[in-house]
Amino acid sequence: MAKNYKDFSYFESRPDVVKIFDDLEAYHDWCRFELQPFNPADLYRKDSPTYQSYLHSKKPRRPWVDRGDRKPYQGKNPRYNNNGQNFSR
Repeated sequence: MAKNYKDFSYFESRPDVVKIFDDLEAYHDWCRFELQPFNPADLYRKDSPTYQSYLHSKKPRRPWVDRGDRKPYQGKNPRYNNNGQNFSR
């Protein structure tokens, strides 16, 4: 007797395959927006310059970079833990 494949979804039972296709789609979108050459064989290849640029763009950034602000000026010799005191007594 033939198995009914309409009730069976291959992708529901294989999340690793879904992750590959999601990563490939994200990499393709990044290549389109950045005008980089898209090669699906470069996915997960760390020696590819295009994929290295893609990974670099996905790294988490510092909070002031995400807002578009400049890094706050800390002076020549910043004091990080002065408890709100600007001078010594």
